[in-house]
Amino acid sequence: MRVSATHARNNFFELLNLVARGQEVVVERDKRTAAKIVPVKNVARNKGLLKALDRAAEGFVYDEKDNPLRRPGAADFLGKWDK
Repeated sequence: MRVSATHARNNFFELLNLVARGQEVVVERDKRTAAKIVPVKNVARNKGLLKALDRAAEGFVYDEKDNPLRRPGAADFLGKWDK
């Protein structure tokens, strides 16, 4: 079920009752997905996946210096593609 953020705010307890019965609710804001309300049993099922993602994220370190678009002379390089 998809609802607007305003509808979710105004009918929060009704949505909680739907979720408690097993239905998932997607809340949209400006026609884009802002949140998803799911039953607790669905969250518990995904805990193993969440733990694996957390472990994988620990090994990922982003350094802005590694971005080739931020290096000196990058603007000159990109300018060649525009011609």
